[in-house]
Amino acid sequence: MLCHRIPTKLGLIGLIFFLLSSLVLTPAFSVPSINLTVQALGSCTTDRYYIDVNVTNLENFDLVNYTFNITIPSERIPAYSRLKAGNVYVVDENGNPLYYWVMRRTRKVFTVFFRVPYIPKDGWAVVRIYYGSDNPYRKYRKPAMLFMYFNNFNSLENYPHVDTGIFDNSNPFDPGELSTSRGKLVINSTISTWLFSEAKEARLTTLTVNDSYRIVFKFRRASDTQNAESYPFYMFIHTHAGRGDRYDYIGIHETVYAGSSKFYFEFGNDQNGATEVNKRAGKQYYLGEIFVSPSSSAGRIEKFSSGALIASQVFETGRRFRNREVSIGFGQANADIFADVNLLAYVDWVYVVKSAEYSAEIVAAGVECLFNQGVV
Repeated sequence: MLCHRIPTKLGLIGLIFFLLSSLVLTPAFSVPSINLTVQALGSCTTDRYYIDVNVTNLENFDLVNYTFNITIPSERIPAYSRLKAGNVYVVDENGNPLYYWVMRRTRKVFTVFFRVPYIPKDGWAVVRIYYGSDNPYRKYRKPAMLFMYFNNFNSLENYPHVDTGIFDNSNPFDPGELSTSRGKLVINSTISTWLFSEAKEARLTTLTVNDSYRIVFKFRRASDTQNAESYPFYMFIHTHAGRGDRYDYIGIHETVYAGSSKFYFEFGNDQNGATEVNKRAGKQYYLGEIFVSPSSSAGRIEKFSSGALIASQVFETGRRFRNREVSIGFGQANADIFADVNLLAYVDWVYVVKSAEYSAEIVAAGVECLFNQGVV
């Protein structure tokens, strides 16, 4: 693959170091391994650091106003301590600002999203990620411009009930069971059962499945074991097909065998042996993804601690949603009999993005510097 560097029209002040070889980073959640060699800065007083990223279109059609992302391990980013979510911004090869969003900046990893106006079929675009200094383009930090739907739960909205048919009975959440706190949706419900499973479910938005889409969400299980078959959190897509329900969901399922509880990652009733071993809720968080297209659906869930990936699972069910309108929402459930459960989960954000095949490749990294004698 060819490397396409940003031309000089960006106006480099002083190039101090380069990436010595092309490094391909896979998009979405995965954290690749990168080798970066940095030269000494000498007497230079740094102004701002940058990373140049080549995005290659792998589809057989033009990509117009698509959103892309790149994930980089923190130890491979020069002067990572200088990188703050507030001083990151992204520009195109002409220096024009692009809409962007820093999904995460942890001790271990950095992920940023950006929207590119146009990449032709078999073509590419180069963007530059700046960090470490003032941010003149804060107004371009607009997730709403990147995603078809975005909710970071700064305020509580009205989330109507939807019965997915996943469980025997479905009800709306009671008043007070949904709230927001510190930019998170708090889901805290009590569910009792007799002979049939009971769920509480709510809809966030709807989506017409006329293309390929990814529904991605960050959440944390906050309730410990209930010693009952239960679901402390799941995210679903649902539609009516004929006289029945068609759905897929991804979440965490507590199962009980011989008096001992285990948690499983689950997607559309497919546990696939994916044990989530912690019985007690911790500070770990999850990134979940539901991929849906007219012809198929799939799921992925990844578990992180302090930004480090510690568990992951990929699922496929092959359900077809064709061009139907689906509800996207969340739920909690008690699948046991004669049981009471108290379930608690936090959701940081949810986004829906149109999916495309592409590669993201770092082609250079450097710093633009000011010297004591003046600009060089």
